[in-house]
Amino acid sequence: MKNIIIVLIVFFTISSVFSQQERMSREKIDAYKKLYLTDKLNLERSSELAFWTSYKSYQDSLSILYRENRLKYREMNIDDMNASDEEYAEYITDFMNYEKKKVDLKGKLISELKEVMSIRKTYMLFRYEDDFRREMMEMLRKSREQKKE
Repeated sequence: MKNIIIVLIVFFTISSVFSQQERMSREKIDAYKKLYLTDKLNLERSSELAFWTSYKSYQDSLSILYRENRLKYREMNIDDMNASDEEYAEYITDFMNYEKKKVDLKGKLISELKEVMSIRKTYMLFRYEDDFRREMMEMLRKSREQKKE
């Protein structure tokens, strides 16, 4: 009985350490993204707080939307060849609604940011997000290659 308890304690300890490391890496990525975007957008101190408030709200809403959509698709078995045309029509409708909600969130962010910073910086935000994503993917690719060696 003691051995089982010890094994369970070790298992939960290791699990919590790995989950904390994952969260910490997410926090590091978010911190790096904040520095990256602040630097690229050359935000003034006066508009920086308003920008990050709007942007964080956008990111949080997008994350919630993504999580809800992902859970919905887990429930659906889209690989099921026995699905009816009506079920596929429902899948497409759900997908389109998800994409519309993403566009609505981005539109809301743009309208909020136009009040805080120039339209040029608002436009550039989305380009810088793509650049940041590419940079992070490249870092991840290099990290994986180093681990293989």
